[in-house]
Amino acid sequence: MSQPAPALSPSAAPSASAVRFEGLWLFSPRVDVSLLLVPALVTLFSMWLAGTTGEGVDGYSRALGRWASQYVLFNGTHVILTFLLVGARRELLHTTPSQARLLVGGSSAVFAVCLGLLWYAGERAPQLNLLLSAGIHLLAAHHTLSQVKGLWALHGLKARTAGVPSLSDAERRLQRLFVPLALVLLMVRTLAVPVTGRPGDFPLVNVGQAEAGALPYATTWVLLAVWAGFAFRLGAALRGPSGTSGPRRLYVLGHAAVVAVYLVWPAWGVVLSAGIHGLEYFFLTGRMLEPTAREAESRLRGGAVWAAMLGIMLPLIVVGLAQSPFVPLVDTATRGAASRFLLRQEPLWTLGVTVMNAIVLAHYFADAFLYRFRIPKVREVTLGRLGLG
Repeated sequence: MSQPAPALSPSAAPSASAVRFEGLWLFSPRVDVSLLLVPALVTLFSMWLAGTTGEGVDGYSRALGRWASQYVLFNGTHVILTFLLVGARRELLHTTPSQARLLVGGSSAVFAVCLGLLWYAGERAPQLNLLLSAGIHLLAAHHTLSQVKGLWALHGLKARTAGVPSLSDAERRLQRLFVPLALVLLMVRTLAVPVTGRPGDFPLVNVGQAEAGALPYATTWVLLAVWAGFAFRLGAALRGPSGTSGPRRLYVLGHAAVVAVYLVWPAWGVVLSAGIHGLEYFFLTGRMLEPTAREAESRLRGGAVWAAMLGIMLPLIVVGLAQSPFVPLVDTATRGAASRFLLRQEPLWTLGVTVMNAIVLAHYFADAFLYRFRIPKVREVTLGRLGLG
């Protein structure tokens, strides 16, 4: 799989040395469009490959798309960046009296408990493993949708600080409804409705159903109709001069389209939403790692920010390379000694995936407390790091 398009490389950001905000765009026109476009192109390529080979959603093409979203577009590796951020910018640990205990102690406890539970389920309790997979999928969907809502709010804040019309009352009401409505629709589609209309097909996440699915495939169109009604109201609420609402409109309606894609093609919707989420988090963390005026002496700036992020993600990237869908394509007889050695370490790579999943869950916990914007001090410090204080 090729690397992301040049528009998303560090050197293609608005500045070669830093991630900066530009006007009413979240980052810049090129970056904001690329955050949606690059994952969409990866997803479309995977869908095209699946259609060309006739393998559907259960074969190599889907595995390739999922791997690309996890390890090329950072969805699986960005989770460690939360801990780089609070370690490098210690003010984030002291926004409330209990913040450090929650972020350090709480996240460590979540990691340890989840690591043990995931290992036990994978080795000894396959039915529990299915339930844990469903639970992780639910938490991942909530986390992804919550990030969309958060960045949507940042778009509104940027508009307000620029002195242009901010979110209307109608848009604010729809913003509050976005996460719960989308989460319910996506989980019904994921857990209860077969992926396709073929006889005997199962839901995307199978929690051990004896039948193909709790609901018929036709439920897909009911879910889509509900979401289309919401998206229509959202489009109406976002109307405004293109110069003042265009970037926000692109962002919000783009993510509304992502939810629609998921409802129709859930296997490909996972690839699309995961890729966008990983890239957004990567760029947003880069922006928050940049030093503020009070950190003028910090050496973690510009290119060092990119190096630190890629460096701390490197062990997770190595685990991803070992799990690459390219590996089965290499004939055993043609593998070199190094490749054969790596393949014999399969238990180690499996443990690496389990550790990564435990980090994912700890990251969900940490983010839930890191971005509690209802607390004034948290809002002051976090928005200050974003340059939007």
